[in-house]
Amino acid sequence: MNGLRNYGSQLRRFGPNARLYLLYSFASGFSLGILRLLFNFYVLSLGEGRAFLGLLVALPPIVITVAAIPTGMIGQRLGFRSTLLLGAVAMVGSLVGISLSTGAIALVAFSILRGLSRTILQVTNAPFMAENSGETERTHLFSVQFATRTMSSFFGFLLAGVLPTLFSRILSVGAEDPLAYRSSLFVAAGIFAVSIVPLLRVARPESGSPQAPRPRISEMFRPPGPLLKLFFPQVLIGFGAGALVPFLNIFLRTRFGLSDAYVGMLFAFQSLVMAGATLLGPIIAERFSRIGAVIAVQLLSIPFLVALGYVPILTVASIGFLARASLMNMANPLYTAFAMDAVSAEKRPTASALMQMSWQGTRGLSALASGQIQEGYGFGPLFPITIGTYLLATGLIWRFFGRRGASVASGDDPAYDRSE
Repeated sequence: MNGLRNYGSQLRRFGPNARLYLLYSFASGFSLGILRLLFNFYVLSLGEGRAFLGLLVALPPIVITVAAIPTGMIGQRLGFRSTLLLGAVAMVGSLVGISLSTGAIALVAFSILRGLSRTILQVTNAPFMAENSGETERTHLFSVQFATRTMSSFFGFLLAGVLPTLFSRILSVGAEDPLAYRSSLFVAAGIFAVSIVPLLRVARPESGSPQAPRPRISEMFRPPGPLLKLFFPQVLIGFGAGALVPFLNIFLRTRFGLSDAYVGMLFAFQSLVMAGATLLGPIIAERFSRIGAVIAVQLLSIPFLVALGYVPILTVASIGFLARASLMNMANPLYTAFAMDAVSAEKRPTASALMQMSWQGTRGLSALASGQIQEGYGFGPLFPITIGTYLLATGLIWRFFGRRGASVASGDDPAYDRSE
């Protein structure tokens, strides 16, 4: 009960900007849930192959890798509110463009624009929340925001599962016809446009408030050792995730012969379970430390990943699908909050950019390779790759931070908070 009372007291600490950002997160998560389920199906319905789909899936994270550092610098100069608005408008444009695209060149172009908008939104996400929260409630805000976005995906996935059938009846086409998928993606674009409204109401920082100094580029990466320790495990997780996670809707449909509606229901319940698990994250972190919680839940996810990949029973695979995602994603906001507290305020945009680069870069490269592997060998080689990289990354997190009480660095740089 004390834990729940403390949880409630931390939620009441959220300021107006944080609450508005949660509204944005809900609407944008709803929209992207529709996109996540239907994008792969839409591309395949156009007659494109798995290799080309792998390229399209890889492009946004590759763009994030290239553009993350410049975006972090832009966000620090323009202000996080303005940068978020820019990213949200660009995302709406990319979704409309993807919905209208029928050829390979257009799909590539708007996938790149989607990557740029994701770069802006994701790199700005963590420093914006850090700026609009106190140290006491920060872990709770990161977890609640992640859970809010994930929970809203529940509704997005559910709606995405029925939209193609609904539009097929309205438009008198097949449920897997490109026109049915295209119309559904238009709905996603409209919902994301609605998410911009709360961002417009976010208050600008007071002109008289102290501004964090803007370090020179040469200072942003000093000392390099602690930054490498902080972000190298994310490189490995990104590599494993990119090979498999973006294609799980195809894996489930092809292996078990499931309909779009059933796959949508699975993804919807996955979001719901993930949101609940993420909300438990701060309670577990208070008991075992953030890093201890990250290590525990990532290790616990491995048996469920094995069940998903190797047990040919739909019920068991479904449980593995739900539990794996919940446990791995519970670790995400805990580790991000740890990273934001581990660096000084002026280095947070750089740290956030590196978080995205370290995870998204290898995710993009492995997604690109995954399309080729799927065409030649199916999903068989992908599960061992993901399992191995997750285990190695978790071992490194324990090696770097867990054994010494989650210390970030062994040096004396004051930019790093060694308390956990």
